[in-house]
Amino acid sequence: MREQPPRPAGPARPLQGLAGLCYHQGKTDGKGGQGMEHKQQLELAQVLKLSPTLLQSMGILQMTTLELEEYLQDLALENPVMEETPGARETAWDAFASRVPWLAGERIASGGPAVGEPGRRDREPESLAFFLAEQLDRQGLDQPLLAVCRYLVDLLDDHGRLDPGDLADLTQAGVPEALLEEGVAALQSLDPAGVGARSAGESLALQLKRQPGDHRVALAICEKGLDLLAREQYGALARRLGVPRKQVEAAAQAIRALDPNPVGAWAGQGETEYLRPDAWVAEIDGTLQVFVNQWDLPQFHLSPAYLQMAREDPGGEAADYLRQKIQQARWVLQCVRRRQETLTRCLTALVAAQEDFFRGRTSVPGPLLGRELAETLGLHPSTVSRTLGHKALQCRQGVFPLGWFFGRAVGEGLSPQGVQARIAQLVAEEDSRCPYSDQELMERLQAEGIPVARRTVAKYRQALGLPPSYRRKR
Repeated sequence: MREQPPRPAGPARPLQGLAGLCYHQGKTDGKGGQGMEHKQQLELAQVLKLSPTLLQSMGILQMTTLELEEYLQDLALENPVMEETPGARETAWDAFASRVPWLAGERIASGGPAVGEPGRRDREPESLAFFLAEQLDRQGLDQPLLAVCRYLVDLLDDHGRLDPGDLADLTQAGVPEALLEEGVAALQSLDPAGVGARSAGESLALQLKRQPGDHRVALAICEKGLDLLAREQYGALARRLGVPRKQVEAAAQAIRALDPNPVGAWAGQGETEYLRPDAWVAEIDGTLQVFVNQWDLPQFHLSPAYLQMAREDPGGEAADYLRQKIQQARWVLQCVRRRQETLTRCLTALVAAQEDFFRGRTSVPGPLLGRELAETLGLHPSTVSRTLGHKALQCRQGVFPLGWFFGRAVGEGLSPQGVQARIAQLVAEEDSRCPYSDQELMERLQAEGIPVARRTVAKYRQALGLPPSYRRKR
């Protein structure tokens, strides 16, 4: 797990102040080892009790608008203190749309699932998350561990892996490291083999460990030799591991038989058919402004009647129940407000970094890394990733997943999107009787100072939906 820089306090930290009770190794109370041990146990017990709350806060932060809408509606069904403010959605949308001319006539459906999504819940059993959740429910895990495992499932990327930065972020938030490691191990024990890995090498190693036979050399390659394996430098790999070359070649064959993306069968499943923006960017009076989607979310307030009942009967059983529900409602609504603040802050920085695109000066965004945006904001990269992940933004140019605005510079300040645009242009201008091969496209790009490999060209061409040269020939 990589070392994490200190995280500054501020309004954009939803977890600020919640992890004050945590386990501090070596902390003493001046009463001897027994007193210290007792205090540590108490603190650890308090953390275990708070962990689900911490996870809930972090979960709300990373929810899309659709997910948050569904979550709030379900919560309101079991919490009578939460009352929806009538007409709030329509009022918020009308106030926004009236300021943005290019939105004229466009209306976002509110009060239910997005148009074209009647089967969203019905598709859940087909998703990886549902498949893993079913397995977790059969494990008989205690509640704190189960809560951690369920949250880890939500952190998995498209390859079924965990970001070590996210794990470090949870530790800093107050989740005990031992509990977190136990949760990772529990997740890695599930099917498909390789899920829950923290790297590509660990994913391959997890698959190897479930296969019969002696895989010590292959496991060693997964741990410290994948770079040489990718270049097929078997001699150097044998010298690094101190084993005969023949063993390396046999291990390499076993590794290549593994699946680099063990969750690929679930790719695209459980996703929405229609993309609902989580935010809008519009130029108003010459200034680019960010508007986080509020009109698709139910607006709740605390019921005055139930608040009065809790005050009038402070010692009654009903009042105790209401106070619990009031506390829950206040906490959730606070988390929603902080989600909006954090999302607004991150998107404002994103718009500033990609101003040329949003003002129409360029057709594609420039290169930008998540850690660069995090440094600008003074946030941990995993916080930015959690805030912006799986969300979409609408601007005058269209609707885009937020991940589209990030990419490493290729060549002289060109983004991956810029390279794709250049490939599309070259293909559009080619002689259809003799179209460019991927090798020829690579050579042309390199001649323009764009250092890309042929396989990268092929990947970008496929992403653009362009067929290979032999299929483009007329």
